[in-house]
Amino acid sequence: MFLTAKFYLMKFLKKAPFTLYILFFITLSCGPKPSQTEVAVELEDTSIPPGTIKLTDNLYIDRVPVTNLMYAEFLDHLGNYWSEKKHEKMKSYASYGLEADSVFQPYTGSTRLMMGATLDPKHMVTSNLTLGNYTSHPYYQWHPVVNISQEKAELFCKWRTDMVNAVYGIRSRNESQRSQYPTQVYYRLPTEKEMIAAQNLLDKKLKLLTYQDEIYSYGGDFYKFRRIQDEYHMAIFEMKELSKNGPYLPVYKSLSYYESNQLQTGFRCICEVTP
Repeated sequence: MFLTAKFYLMKFLKKAPFTLYILFFITLSCGPKPSQTEVAVELEDTSIPPGTIKLTDNLYIDRVPVTNLMYAEFLDHLGNYWSEKKHEKMKSYASYGLEADSVFQPYTGSTRLMMGATLDPKHMVTSNLTLGNYTSHPYYQWHPVVNISQEKAELFCKWRTDMVNAVYGIRSRNESQRSQYPTQVYYRLPTEKEMIAAQNLLDKKLKLLTYQDEIYSYGGDFYKFRRIQDEYHMAIFEMKELSKNGPYLPVYKSLSYYESNQLQTGFRCICEVTP
């Protein structure tokens, strides 16, 4: 099954411009990278927004907090292809038969937005690790991005909504193909109540992964956090996450690795789907 899915994926990418390849990578990567078996599942089950796990018929949540790699793609798009003006323009884009060049039109980004969303490299993640090194070093690309403000997280959700809906339009050449995907997806920050409900629900279904160990150091295992993302679970870490109500600490019986004053703040998106 994976070989069939891989064949069509490569066939698609060979015909696509490089910028579309980046976008396709983003939408499959906004959340954990699936294993080979799950690549086939995700390509076939097009009703599931990329990188998410199902909560209800119209509600999905990111399997992991947004990573440094995802956030770097977001900043790249702000600098080159996306702005508030572009956001308004994309509301009128066709839902299928959409040309990639209309999404990745050069010089339609916003340097102001990119600079505003860029994290201050002088801030420290730990006493010996700067935020700049943590966000840019390959060792940490699959680790959760931290030191995020409410405003930055909400802008990320807004951009991601546009990008995923655009990918559906680009990948669909006609109405029949477009009907395989949700009519519309809308990413936003979850409420604290939704986060607690999601964790409790997925815990009962044995789909909650609790990681209580070191996050901000490299111990020689480059793929450690990549493997966490490969699991088809919702993973929670010893860190605060942003909700619509502000920073929230995932449900633990108790903290195991970090003290409460050492916790960093990241975020994940919840996705509302219109079938």
